[in-house]
Amino acid sequence: MALPSVPGRLAAPASPTRTPPSLAAAVAARLGDARFRGSTVGLSVWMDGYGEAVAHNADLALTPASTQKLLTAVAALAVLGPGTDLETTVRAHGLVADGRIQGDLVLVGGGDPSLRSRGTHSLDELAGQVRAAGIRRVTGDLVGDESRFDAVRTAAGWFDWHVPRIIGPLSALAVDANRHRRDAAYVADPVGHNLRLFRAALAAHGVTVDGGDVGGGRAAPGDAVVASLRSAPVASLVADMLTRSDNLAAELLLKEVGVRGRGIGSTAAGVDAAAEALGKLGLSLRGTAADGSGLSRHDRRSAREWRELLQAAVAQPWGPSFVAGLPLAGRTGTLAGRFRGTRLEGTLRAKTGWILEGRALSGYLTTAGGRDVVFSVVVNDTTPSSLVVGAIDDLVQTIAADTS
Repeated sequence: MALPSVPGRLAAPASPTRTPPSLAAAVAARLGDARFRGSTVGLSVWMDGYGEAVAHNADLALTPASTQKLLTAVAALAVLGPGTDLETTVRAHGLVADGRIQGDLVLVGGGDPSLRSRGTHSLDELAGQVRAAGIRRVTGDLVGDESRFDAVRTAAGWFDWHVPRIIGPLSALAVDANRHRRDAAYVADPVGHNLRLFRAALAAHGVTVDGGDVGGGRAAPGDAVVASLRSAPVASLVADMLTRSDNLAAELLLKEVGVRGRGIGSTAAGVDAAAEALGKLGLSLRGTAADGSGLSRHDRRSAREWRELLQAAVAQPWGPSFVAGLPLAGRTGTLAGRFRGTRLEGTLRAKTGWILEGRALSGYLTTAGGRDVVFSVVVNDTTPSSLVVGAIDDLVQTIAADTS
């Protein structure tokens, strides 16, 4: 598909709105698929030249699953900007002289979801910078500062088992996606463990810390920066989040949206700032959002709203990077194993969604007749069968097969 080479056409409404007769019949037959039996299906399909060509329960607010990450992605690109990065710093709280810090060494989290313990872009790299700055000893404590965000580890509407089974505890100072341990102590305070990882990295580089590990601290405004790491640009973080459907990255990006848009690093502030930003893109949001990843059962939005969001996104200056970050059918991310051997392999770009009671797929394709399509299908059920995914894929292929 040539997206987003025709953003204006994709974003502009067609008038009048109508449906190709052959497509209407084919979609109706697919919606009657036995694999959808007992499920509620929301569907909105916009087709170049026709407008919203298909609508089925299009305004019904449904649980979107990881389709929610589309909202987070658009908000991050709109509020933070595609070229912005997130910085983790190490600061000296005390006098630095003769290779010593007469005081504490503070590791300050910047909300970077890509920070690792080892390798490139890691605590080990930060420790190497500390040693390269001539520091060999810290007489005080090793302090962790996660104050950029609040210390709330979950979001409203999550199940208790989500953390740490599905996602690590939330923190502005996350390392290896905060998936090191599963015990209650770690879930309540991942920073303490992350400090121990940093202490080991410092020791490996010949830097000793006399004091203990202290979480919940804060760097002072005048503390000297002795090491720092900047993340990849937000556009890259968003692309990785969408491709892999990374839950922690989605939640941290939403909190960062809250910091930039509301001055508060919380999920609620992120949701508010996102709503304002999307309003500026011409979207009148009617659904509700409670998190950035789609794990929350408080998230509710219609297929039409998701389709409209996709159209608004592709029309923005950062639209190309947004589209390119979506999984590619049969090739990448959560779509790597789907649509293989079909005409959509290597062309369809879409975000998947999968939770216990929901399946979804929303994105862009080109029909056999050469028309660009923006679509969203969201399926909810109390206990959806795994066969629902196959029914969704067949429905999307039917739309793509239209020759009008």
